[in-house]
Amino acid sequence: MHRTLIVLLLFGTLLGLVNMEQMNQIQVYNQVLRLHVIANSDSRQDQALKLKVKDRIVTLMRKELDNVRDVEEARNRTRQCLPLIQKTAQAEIKNQGYDYPVRVLMGEYEFPTKLYGDMVFPQGRYEAVRVIIGEGRGHNWWCVLFPPLCLVSSQDQGLTLNADSAYSGYEVRLKLREIWKKEVRVTTN
Repeated sequence: MHRTLIVLLLFGTLLGLVNMEQMNQIQVYNQVLRLHVIANSDSRQDQALKLKVKDRIVTLMRKELDNVRDVEEARNRTRQCLPLIQKTAQAEIKNQGYDYPVRVLMGEYEFPTKLYGDMVFPQGRYEAVRVIIGEGRGHNWWCVLFPPLCLVSSQDQGLTLNADSAYSGYEVRLKLREIWKKEVRVTTN
């Protein structure tokens, strides 16, 4: 009887944590604005071009979103910047000696789960700026424009926190993962 009660309590707690995690994931989807740059192809040159374009856009958007403190303001300001993002991407493509067209869109797009260290962005639909270079058939690069988690360096294709940002403490985690990492011991007499 005593063991059954403990098992039921643990099961109930686990179900509660799963439900809280689902709510946290919904909040994550609604509180970030992503950048998604898709290369023309997977050739070495097109992949390098994608990173050059990404660098220019990230630099531009860091300035544009510098004092933004909420996701709605970030989305509104970014929508206003779409023509500037397009112009910036096109200029970098031309500067690198290519004549690919570029499309810049903003909407909700499906993203797979991404894990970077302890940060998890669950699979789902996120608001994003999508930059499609040429045919858009190559591997892509993504980051989070707001809060500012994008990197400027082409050397890194991952995700990190901007230490200078007011959001440097922002983390996205799966609580269940943290719980499973901890050793849970139940003792009975």
